[in-house]
Amino acid sequence: MTIDYNWVKTERQQVLDKVKNLSDSEFAFNFGFGEGSIKKSLLAIANLYQPSLNSTNGFTSSLENYKDNEQTLNFTDVQNYFNDIDAHVNPEHHSIAQSIAEEFRRLGHIDTMLHIIDQDDHRIAERTNSRQKVTERLNMTITRL
Repeated sequence: MTIDYNWVKTERQQVLDKVKNLSDSEFAFNFGFGEGSIKKSLLAIANLYQPSLNSTNGFTSSLENYKDNEQTLNFTDVQNYFNDIDAHVNPEHHSIAQSIAEEFRRLGHIDTMLHIIDQDDHRIAERTNSRQKVTERLNMTITRL
């Protein structure tokens, strides 16, 4: 499973690289599907790996309580969670395959959220010209029901 976890870390980092360009309001915006927001989705992904973490220095208890501090967490905090998880995860743990599968499902939700943000008519368009487009897709239109 080590190869699989290294692969998921690479895929996750690509998403995190896109997300780091978002404003705080875009990062926490509730889209109404998945976990709601990109931030909540990333925190839920981090929580998936809790059973496979080696217990060290109280890190696992900090991850358990992320929902209590969710409002104050920013992108850097979330990035630090993933760095700590990568340092402490046991890739041979029996639950890692299920966690990886669930992470990819949630990364798909985040990708969809990023595409919605990238639409010019989306109501959270607090965008600046300096922020790069999050993704490029040709001939794609997202409509709201």
